[in-house]
Amino acid sequence: MSSAQPAESNTPRKYQLFIDGQWVDAESGKTFTTPNPSTGEPLAEVAEADAADIDKAVAAARRAFEGKWSSMSARDRGRLLYKLSQLIEQHAKELAELETLDNGKPIKE
Repeated sequence: MSSAQPAESNTPRKYQLFIDGQWVDAESGKTFTTPNPSTGEPLAEVAEADAADIDKAVAAARRAFEGKWSSMSARDRGRLLYKLSQLIEQHAKELAELETLDNGKPIKE
């Protein structure tokens, strides 16, 4: 995840777009703020993708698909997907806290 701030911070977290293996700002520089529904306070500032960003992401995905990914064995693709699942597990607490805050509900739900 993009250099998110610790959950204890009251400062809104900032998130960039993930395009071509890198965290980047939106081409336009635009962002939007998403509020915590339970408090109305800013929860996160997120890069606002537009057509230029989508075009870049699609081009990067096509290069990846037509390049290494499509010629990679199923076993190697499986290893990469497993690594992704490990990263999700590693950041599960942060992901759960952010999703819970975004929904405005207690984490127990």
